[in-house]
Amino acid sequence: MIEKQLTIPRNYHVEPTEDGLGVRVTAEPFERGFGTTVGNSLRRVLLSSLEGSAVTAIRFEDVPHEFSAIPGVYEDTTDIVMNLKRCQIRLNAENSLIFSFEHSGEGTVTAEMLFKDQDVDVFNPDHVIFTATQKDTKVKMEVKVGKGRGFKTSDTFEFEHAPLGTIYLDASFSPVVKVNYEIQDSRVGQMTDYDRLHMDIWTNGSISPEEALRQSAEILIEQFNIFAKDPQELEQEEGVDFGANAELVKLLSRSVDEFDFSGRVPNCFKAQNITQLGHLIVLEEDTVLRFPNFGKKSYEEVKQVLDSLKLEIGMPLDESVRALFTQREPVSVADSIDDVLDDDEEVDNQEED
Repeated sequence: MIEKQLTIPRNYHVEPTEDGLGVRVTAEPFERGFGTTVGNSLRRVLLSSLEGSAVTAIRFEDVPHEFSAIPGVYEDTTDIVMNLKRCQIRLNAENSLIFSFEHSGEGTVTAEMLFKDQDVDVFNPDHVIFTATQKDTKVKMEVKVGKGRGFKTSDTFEFEHAPLGTIYLDASFSPVVKVNYEIQDSRVGQMTDYDRLHMDIWTNGSISPEEALRQSAEILIEQFNIFAKDPQELEQEEGVDFGANAELVKLLSRSVDEFDFSGRVPNCFKAQNITQLGHLIVLEEDTVLRFPNFGKKSYEEVKQVLDSLKLEIGMPLDESVRALFTQREPVSVADSIDDVLDDDEEVDNQEED
């Protein structure tokens, strides 16, 4: 009896959670046990592997360390650090951002005020950073915002040449605040031994729950992809996305056996472990000419074939492409080009005899 194929979930539904702050995603039917496998995997990735933004370092003028008090400010430095950790933000720039902020007089400084005019979106704008209690209060500070994944301790961001008084923060970059999942029975025809997966997802607003789930699924697919490929295919790919160089890599991957080289050239290539055109292209002309039993005539024959393919020995290549074809045993070369030319003439004479 042939076993039926595994059931693939086809029904997908999204609705707001009861508190209106998150979403509930429902997918079914899963084979028994697959709901737990998928739900737990997605939950772990949602909480740990999505990119987010956070404050990673601050520095107050005239404040030597985080246990100091700031004149005219209700909170001490440690409280301000904790408040900065709770800022729900999204840095729009690719690189880290460092900016200065000043406040004078009485009043409450919120996250919206702190990040005003910066390339940062704030999703809890009313969150209090600190409260100035005196009219003559002056606060000058520098703030660094960065991107990352998961949770990073403060020592991750320490920089040897940072200004004196720099305070590094533990940072939780994850834009996902909370994830729950639940498994219920699902029916397919008369059968009820299937799983229905419910996932409740809450984020800090910098990304929608649906987008967070989609990105998490893509991460898992990428991680599982290596197990679904043939080992020979993986050797060719070497884990590199060649982009615009894809066609060049394909050409350089062609076997040298495809070309009608004379008897001595294939033997020489075999001795030097040259099996693909790329193995030859990454070498310098001087190195190739010093191969034992590989003289000028052999070189010109190979060069003619490469010219027809618009390739050249020693031609410039991107590092990612070059690395793919330089992972070989070191070539064995003659002591000098003169030795090669002498060997070439001797072999030619032997062939004529």
